[in-house]
Amino acid sequence: MKTLVPVIALMVVVLLVVPAMGEEGQAQIKRQVYEDAIDEEIAQSRQMASLLGSRSPNLRKKGHREASKAIFLEMHRSELVDGMMEAKLEPKTYKVERFLNDRFSCNCYATWAAKTN
Repeated sequence: MKTLVPVIALMVVVLLVVPAMGEEGQAQIKRQVYEDAIDEEIAQSRQMASLLGSRSPNLRKKGHREASKAIFLEMHRSELVDGMMEAKLEPKTYKVERFLNDRFSCNCYATWAAKTN
């Protein structure tokens, strides 16, 4: 009986602590997925920014938009990751891209587009 009480206490602690550690690990994994997705989006935007040298005005506009998006994502990286964590966004590529595009469009590109049109 004396050994039964500590064993039960140990089991209770394990059952309460292990799931809590799992949630923290899940959050770290999600945060890393979000950061990797932002890095990928920055790389794609920088690649598309090469359109700035195009002869087509529409392609130059697209290049400017992508260059602006890369700068926006770099400057607001931690805020974007925190926003995705708060929104409990599933770490799926299309959902993360949609979130980033929405934030970019709502913040800086809408202002720039209104000035140029």
